[in-house]
Amino acid sequence: MLVLEIDAPRPNLPSYFGGESTYQPRVLAPRIDGANLDFDNCLQSYVESVVPVKRVVGVVLRNKVVKIFLSATPGARELVLLSRIWEHSFDPRWDHIVVDLPASGHAVALFKCPSLAQKTFARGPVFTRAGEVKERFSDPAVATLLFASLPGEMPINETIETRSQLLALGLPPLGGFLLNRYPDEVFTDKDNELLDALVESEAPPMVAQAAEAAWVVRREQHIASEGLERLYDEFGREESFTLPVVPGTHDQVAESFSLVFGVFVA
Repeated sequence: MLVLEIDAPRPNLPSYFGGESTYQPRVLAPRIDGANLDFDNCLQSYVESVVPVKRVVGVVLRNKVVKIFLSATPGARELVLLSRIWEHSFDPRWDHIVVDLPASGHAVALFKCPSLAQKTFARGPVFTRAGEVKERFSDPAVATLLFASLPGEMPINETIETRSQLLALGLPPLGGFLLNRYPDEVFTDKDNELLDALVESEAPPMVAQAAEAAWVVRREQHIASEGLERLYDEFGREESFTLPVVPGTHDQVAESFSLVFGVFVA
């Protein structure tokens, strides 16, 4: 399996597996490789794939106009990044590729890029690559996208809105969701009665602090439960899962998920 991050300024793979973040896939664990697809290296890979003469590749990459062009052309930068995932998808070394996509808005822009590129260019290598990427990642036998959200009202609203936008695009095929950091504490009726009584009473400071902490957990659990039901309404229950709060998980890793793009290498 290959795990990819997309142009991540603070890559998470070193946090999980140690070592340095690299563009070329490296071994993370038995049967798991990983890489961070930064834009500059992806650009070089893209130019090398469309320019047959190596001597010309260096000239193109050193040209400042090329960088300006890519910044100004709708979808061009995203196509360069998505093109690299497309290239990896044909590599027989991995049976699955898992891509930790950027935040929802950037991910939507990423999948809009093939259509934008085809509208911008009537022909040429950019037009051709956009069509190849679009065809490959529209195939449900090749790719699917899983949503991941935190159990708060705003993240869940964003998840539902992003799903609606990607459904309209038709790319990629959409799967279910993971609700991350879902509080799994269970409050019985007696627990709730005791907690309400403690919150309203003049308890000793340590007891009052413990009761306040429990009240916050209960409130978060209530919000998460309501959010989970909303997600079930949108996605159904068949491909819907919750992940518990993992003790000791730092915020960068816990909040890293937004969308997960799965590629099944054919």
